Amino acid sequence: MINPEELEPYLLHEDEPVRNAVVEYFADKWHQDEGIVPMILQACDRWGGEENMSGLHACRRFPITEQAFLDLVARSSSMAETTGMAGVNVSYHLNQAIATAPVGLLLKHETALLENPHQTREAMDFIQHRREFAGWSAQQLWEELQDYARRSEEKKNANDINHAYVDTLVEALAPCDVPDAATLCTLLKSPDNEHSWLEIFLIDLAGERRVHETIAILVDKFRIDTDYMLERCSEALAKIGDPEAVRLIRNAFPNESWSYRLYTSSLLGKIKVQESEDAIIALLESESDTTIRTNLCLGLCKLFSRRGVDVVRQEIRTQYDSSLVELEEELLPVAHILGIDLPEADEWRQKREEREQFRAQQQQELGELGKKYFALKEQGIDPFAKLGSPPHTPQTSEATTYRHHDARVGRNDPCPCGSGKKHKKCCGRK
Repeated sequence: MINPEELEPYLLHEDEPVRNAVVEYFADKWHQDEGIVPMILQACDRWGGEENMSGLHACRRFPITEQAFLDLVARSSSMAETTGMAGVNVSYHLNQAIATAPVGLLLKHETALLENPHQTREAMDFIQHRREFAGWSAQQLWEELQDYARRSEEKKNANDINHAYVDTLVEALAPCDVPDAATLCTLLKSPDNEHSWLEIFLIDLAGERRVHETIAILVDKFRIDTDYMLERCSEALAKIGDPEAVRLIRNAFPNESWSYRLYTSSLLGKIKVQESEDAIIALLESESDTTIRTNLCLGLCKLFSRRGVDVVRQEIRTQYDSSLVELEEELLPVAHILGIDLPEADEWRQKREEREQFRAQQQQELGELGKKYFALKEQGIDPFAKLGSPPHTPQTSEATTYRHHDARVGRNDPCPCGSGKKHKKCCGRK
């Protein structure tokens, strides 16, 4: 396993995929080195903000010092009027990083924030919530988190939840001892909270607070096939970063469902401990599913595993699920940083360049379509008017159960290709 200190200099590497791979490594483990954000900003100075979008996006996961905060504000304030999607994204990620800085810095430099012409309303609302909650007692915060869960009972879609509001509540509550670890565990195990928004919020709190006592409970939840909750469990366990989670997953993995193996195989690469590398290599010896094998190999890349380089190369030579990830692209920066010469490197770089050119062409075409769309809108013309409006489907109580009475294949329906997997995890993902 590589030492994180060996990776930090590569945040300034001239090759963008190398920088991105290192940023992702630190973001997965919520690295607490205060030097990460300044190095990302230094990379922006050298190579440009658009070429460091992954780093700017990840800034919100790292500690932000006062100097880094001031640098972020200065960059956001001095940006020219953003043009194109890339410019908009750079501005957005700067504002998101600013909004997640320590509350004390937000209060101290409130004037600079208010004078920033590019500060978004979304970021300012987030900041306002954080300032407000900083003055609440632990009991007030806990009661509001429960109340918000109750107020959200009828909301079936994750997009209907004000995640920024919940995140600020969880962040403010995390340093407190309400609810204590024992109560948190009891609530997470309670059948009364299953499939509720409170369950999701408690998972987030367990991760934010790094509650080790919840590890076994969170791992057990991977036996429930519900995407959003498992995504939250993965993030919580990655934040906790304890090898106990790896041990539990490794022991259960061979006898568990495809869904369990899919989600936990993704998680192993995010927990940056030696046990993860050992577990992935051991599990690959018996795993036969191509998609899950691909996920495990991706985990080895995310761990910068030296032992994993030949394992991943072998997987590439045989067959892997390229609809999930391009393993060649993932392995190239790993081998470079580890100082391993790959005989296939030149060929893989050429193919990567071709894919990047194709993606850039698609992005340019989308940008041109966007410009035409907004130009027509400014003239009062609706570009989609001639297409007509889709027929209105009344919302019934049945609609919230995600049943399908027509020929359409739902995300949770069996895939029509006959694989036996759910559509969302087979052809639907492609």
